[in-house]
Amino acid sequence: MSSKTSISVSIKKIFKRNQEFTNICKICNMEFNDPERTKRHMLRAHSKPKKEK
Repeated sequence: MSSKTSISVSIKKIFKRNQEFTNICKICNMEFNDPERTKRHMLRAHSKPKKEK
């Protein structure tokens, strides 16, 4: 349960309410054409917990 809480806390840090998205991802430094595309990337790529093998 604590891992789920830490994930939700990290998501909140990434997606603060007044944050402006630029064309570069702050976590993996990928560059995009549109800030909206960067936002979609952040949601899909960085909001999920990493799979454990």
